Amino acid sequence: MSKSSCPAQNARRKVFLYAASVVAPGASNLNEFLDMIAKGKSVLSLKESLSNAFLVGAPKFDFSVYKNWLEERHGPKRYSLLNDKSGDLVKYGVGSLIDAISANPALEKAIKILDPKVTIQYATGLADLPVNFQAAREFDESLFKWNSFWADPKRNQACADHLNKNAIDPHAPEYPASFAPDSYERIAALKNWNAYWCKKSSLFEEYLTELKAIESQPVVGNDIESAKLGLIRGKTKARKELYEKYKFPTPPWESISPNLLWNIPNVAASQVSMLLNLHGTSSGSSAACASFGALIDNAMLEIQSGRTDLAIIGAVDANPTNELVSAFYAGRLAVLGDSHGVPFCDLRGTHISGGACTWIIAAEDAMQKFEIQPMPVEILGAGVSSDAEHIITPSKEGPKLAIRRAFAQAQIDPSQIQLWDMHATGTPGDWNEFCLIDEFVPKKAYISARKGIFGHGMCVGGGWELTAQLLGTIKTGAKTYNVMPSGIDPAKVNPKIASLDRNLLLDKIINLTTDSQGIYCGKLSMGLGGTSSCVIARVN
Repeated sequence: MSKSSCPAQNARRKVFLYAASVVAPGASNLNEFLDMIAKGKSVLSLKESLSNAFLVGAPKFDFSVYKNWLEERHGPKRYSLLNDKSGDLVKYGVGSLIDAISANPALEKAIKILDPKVTIQYATGLADLPVNFQAAREFDESLFKWNSFWADPKRNQACADHLNKNAIDPHAPEYPASFAPDSYERIAALKNWNAYWCKKSSLFEEYLTELKAIESQPVVGNDIESAKLGLIRGKTKARKELYEKYKFPTPPWESISPNLLWNIPNVAASQVSMLLNLHGTSSGSSAACASFGALIDNAMLEIQSGRTDLAIIGAVDANPTNELVSAFYAGRLAVLGDSHGVPFCDLRGTHISGGACTWIIAAEDAMQKFEIQPMPVEILGAGVSSDAEHIITPSKEGPKLAIRRAFAQAQIDPSQIQLWDMHATGTPGDWNEFCLIDEFVPKKAYISARKGIFGHGMCVGGGWELTAQLLGTIKTGAKTYNVMPSGIDPAKVNPKIASLDRNLLLDKIINLTTDSQGIYCGKLSMGLGGTSSCVIARVN
């Protein structure tokens, strides 16, 4: 590479947002999302499968919208392949990526030209819980049928002898029929009973011996590919004959779809790399609720080092499951009821949401040759820290370190901040957050918090909030801007928070005038496990 093609060793590269899109409750793309934010109304809905006792953020999404895009570039099978084998995380990530680059057709070509100086990073929060839970349920159901088959006294002599009192096993579990019919105790006892006697079945041991002999056959021959195909056919035939001999149900190890593998945390990023045919780094990660800011921090380090010119970053959360909502309720974080919790107000708790957010950020010097204009957002700096104190509630010092690091990278003074978006979950932690930001956010700045509108995406929430803050700040004149609301009723603000005499962004669009070049914005996110991230940006 020529010396002139590299950024100057110590020069600070300007980094801008070039594309963005979201999948969120009430919005399937960026335009719908910004319309939703402008209205400032909650889009949460009752979760019927939890007795309509909880409000959640169910994403508005239709994967078939992307069928033409996928098939035009990758043939008629790619859409059906992704649709059949992918869970929420991959679909939401791919959908938001396609929306982002489709808004500027020249961007897709530019990304491919910049390859391999492109990094792809997607945070996956709690992983694809629906796919994982489905696999667990399928395995449990299959295991129950499997054990029942081999424990049946008709094909299990040891069990038959025990029941007939010909040879009583003193270690056998209690007989299920001794419990009340249809009781949970009887079901649990039946599982234990079948699992115990399955192991005692001589017929089962005979079957396993034959199966292991079939599976242990090696690939033999000089033509490995041909020998491999022949072996697969031979094993398939032998397993079929084994089934005809024993007539057993589907073994547990054959009951799980390989889709469990195709939806591990790195796959959203991997699918993006394959769909765009990119060869730079791609990875999946998680910093809980601080994920999006952590992604920006890492991307900024990559870009400033010169190793990367453009970063595709995203966060994805699955549609909230019953288990997830219940866990957050048990952890005293999620709120029960049909009225939504709102930041700064009753401090009852938050609501779990799913969806995605994809951003494409790049160094200005790398993009100038393509004559692609960025969105009116410059990323100035980011910072990350680990609190190392408490799994849920961070101390003040942990997040403060992330904030200081972000300001240091941005090279601006906190007094320049005009907009600040809080992590604020509508819990008592909102008050603690006001205390810790006091030395960084001037009194004149407007403070926003929008989880009352779209809920709390466990890793994507920060992406939604940054998108709402930065793209919801719209230039209306040479030095004037409109800022979209947070959807907070002024009459419901907690008296203790109201007493701080802060400028809160509530239920109305506000007008901002600036004497500086653009509006300086800050965003703090605090994640489960103590990870905090802060992003400083400027809306031009």
